[in-house]
Amino acid sequence: MELLENHWKAPVTIQNRAVDVAEETPATAVDRHLIIAYRKMKKESQRRFWARFGVTQSRGSRFESGAEIPPPVSILLGLYFLKTVSDSDLGRAERVIYSRDAAALLSPGQ
Repeated sequence: MELLENHWKAPVTIQNRAVDVAEETPATAVDRHLIIAYRKMKKESQRRFWARFGVTQSRGSRFESGAEIPPPVSILLGLYFLKTVSDSDLGRAERVIYSRDAAALLSPGQ
């Protein structure tokens, strides 16, 4: 499956049926069917896929079941699918956030 710049307009095949994601989702949202199809194509577990976006497996499962994805996560997903942000970019950001220096910056006065 090739991810297109206008990924919400691309038909996605799920369980042997084509899904026109433009019918089901506004153009600004990342479609859950695209997420599921992409994750399965990459043969990744929910835990591994969602962890790169700072989301737990159970919350990711809810997103895949239709729960609304919060804007920050939706933005990250969009950037990821457009290949603007890579796995290594997300990993570097996570390491910076959890470093001792970042912790000191985030909680001044302690």
